[in-house]
Amino acid sequence: MIPAHRGPLVRTVASGVLVAIAVIASMHALTLVVDPGPWLTAGTTGVILVSTTSCVVRYLLLRAAVDRAAVRRAAGQGPSADRAADRASGSASFVATAAGVVVAIWYVLARYGGPGQRFEPFVGPDALDQVLERFRQATETMSTEVAPVGPDEAISMVAVGGTLLVLLVVDSLAGARMPGFAGVPLLLLWTPPLTLIGEVPWQVFVISVTAMLLLLTVDPVGVTPGRHSESDSAAVRRAQRFRSWITAVTAAAVAATSLGVATSMAALPALAGTWSQLISTPSDTVELSSELDMRQPLSARSTSTVLTYTMADDDPAGPLRVMTLTAFDGVQTRRSVPDGGMAEFDPTTVLAPEGESAVGDRRRMDVRIGQLTGAELPLPLEPRTVDVSGDWAYDALRDEVRGSDGAEAGAPYTMEILDRQLTPERLRSAPMSGDPRSAGYTEVPDTEHRDQIAAYAQDVAGDAPTRFDAAVALQNHLRSGAGFVYDPDADYRGSSDTVWDFLQNKEGYCTQYALSMMVMARSLDIPARIGIGWLPGRPDGQGGYRVTGQDSHAWPEIYFPTVGWVRFEPTPQVQTGPLPAYANPGVDNAPSAAPTPTRANEVPTQQPTQNAEQSEPAATPGATTDNVSDQTLPGWAWAVAVIIALGVLAGAAWLLLRRRTEAEVLDPERAWSRVLALLAEQDVRLGPSITLRRAPAAIADEVRTRTGAPLPDDVAERLTALADAAEEERYARHSTPPTAEELEELTTTVTTELTEVLARSKP
Repeated sequence: MIPAHRGPLVRTVASGVLVAIAVIASMHALTLVVDPGPWLTAGTTGVILVSTTSCVVRYLLLRAAVDRAAVRRAAGQGPSADRAADRASGSASFVATAAGVVVAIWYVLARYGGPGQRFEPFVGPDALDQVLERFRQATETMSTEVAPVGPDEAISMVAVGGTLLVLLVVDSLAGARMPGFAGVPLLLLWTPPLTLIGEVPWQVFVISVTAMLLLLTVDPVGVTPGRHSESDSAAVRRAQRFRSWITAVTAAAVAATSLGVATSMAALPALAGTWSQLISTPSDTVELSSELDMRQPLSARSTSTVLTYTMADDDPAGPLRVMTLTAFDGVQTRRSVPDGGMAEFDPTTVLAPEGESAVGDRRRMDVRIGQLTGAELPLPLEPRTVDVSGDWAYDALRDEVRGSDGAEAGAPYTMEILDRQLTPERLRSAPMSGDPRSAGYTEVPDTEHRDQIAAYAQDVAGDAPTRFDAAVALQNHLRSGAGFVYDPDADYRGSSDTVWDFLQNKEGYCTQYALSMMVMARSLDIPARIGIGWLPGRPDGQGGYRVTGQDSHAWPEIYFPTVGWVRFEPTPQVQTGPLPAYANPGVDNAPSAAPTPTRANEVPTQQPTQNAEQSEPAATPGATTDNVSDQTLPGWAWAVAVIIALGVLAGAAWLLLRRRTEAEVLDPERAWSRVLALLAEQDVRLGPSITLRRAPAAIADEVRTRTGAPLPDDVAERLTALADAAEEERYARHSTPPTAEELEELTTTVTTELTEVLARSKP
């Protein structure tokens, strides 16, 4: 028990620490429905930041309320001081929670409202729009995916925001001195795993319940800060300490028992995994992400079939594109392209962006959807006709076919591909005017090494006579020159300029290669974007081809007026196979070879769990590449957090020191406590049954026993006056205590004379 007379600092800090521990532990229950990732770090940081803010505000307000109450009591306004303290206690809890709400909103906007995954401390309307958009994305994911889902930015934002909301409710209940109810909101974090999976991790249960039980020992319910009541008597204090020990021992017993049960269940083969076994509906659907993060390493994907197709001429198709990404902030690229408007089409309509012309023969392609979800239909990069059932429309600006219901497993569709007959000569002769009007295709992120990247691109391709030759120079430099190595485990976490770091380290996978070529091309004022989709797959043994989740890929596309967007392939051949003939001027119009089937995934895909028969590791669900990362906040953010934490600790230490050194405002309770402390030093102690009214007589009897002489009348009168003042303050509805000066004089006189009287009994 940490009773009220210990002051608000100890109680506030203890309460805040226990609440933060319980919420952080309960947050980890969500890892059963959202895969672990950087959101755990972000959530923990947010909980600490919001909890610290609430604790500091609550302490300052309670401290001020205690001081004001003490001054009023010293001025003879005991009842009004108590009522004011009651009101101040409630106000402190409300204001502290309001401050926590403000900090929580700012943190969510700063962490999830900026471009990519960067922490942006200065937030504005754009941050709010981004947060709302991510919330919309999260609701779509939660309504279409099964648990566990991947920790993309949208899902992470909801998990962190929900955790902070629960923290605010728990903290407000604890601050309002209702610890018995404070643990109830934690069930909001336990509900998703309980309803979807059927349980919560035993560690979460042990830590959360223990923290909530210990919270009951922080403060007796119903005692106003700064008011000293009958709970200050020795007997009541002993009872409170006993109750505190009982609660603490119970908490320890709960923790030890749960730990023992969990350990035993893990040790017994028949029970192993019973506590933490995931009971979820398996799903092997695949969806390409609409965000690519250059910092993250690739993780294993399942071999789930995305689609199968057959070609009338038996030759494999080229890559199938799902969407294009344009906006890039130096770390992450997003699908931030204006919507070109949706147009209806029929099976005879040639779907191609404006300006693209088809001059070759048609090739028929029959496709059947496998375990593929998403609103976009995979399409060849060439102009094509599409015969598909359902509510689909064409966006000419993005060159995408999208449907409101998305792809459906087993659904067939047919396309006729029109060859543009791309050759080096045709691309070299493309006019230099007629680029897309959107400046977004040439924007270069304003990073620390922007000028160095531009100089690097200039050295590689600045002397190229045409746009095509510049694109080939950039492609070949990354693909086979200067020592670049394909590495699916490349990890650029912590980098603030991933393109520059990749150009220096020369290790990466398709995302790094594609985005680096895009940025270098843009620095040469060449319109470029990123296409994401699927490589052609491998023969299925039945005359067709099978595309799996491991065939996902990203590539850069360069714009040529009158020709359109053209794919280049900077990723090494070990992953993608030979270059397209048009992108390899050293080969005279040789037919483009099909890429070597890839066995490592290229771009992130949404992959919940695998089927049991799949041999490779279970796919990590989600919609971004940070699915299994441990991304933290930028270094400067941690430095700011450390400075804030040190400032809070220094402020708390200063306030505590100031409290100890400042003059005490004496009231009847403190005055009587001084007398009892003096008597205890002289080995004179009152029994628990001695009330304030009987205390002066009991003290006089003890003095007579010790000295053989009665207590002097003037000392007895002053002692009775102090006891009466303390009794009135404790029990009287209305009281008028002596002033602080009068109490000081009474106390000094009584303690001095009692010391002299009791000293006579000593040899």
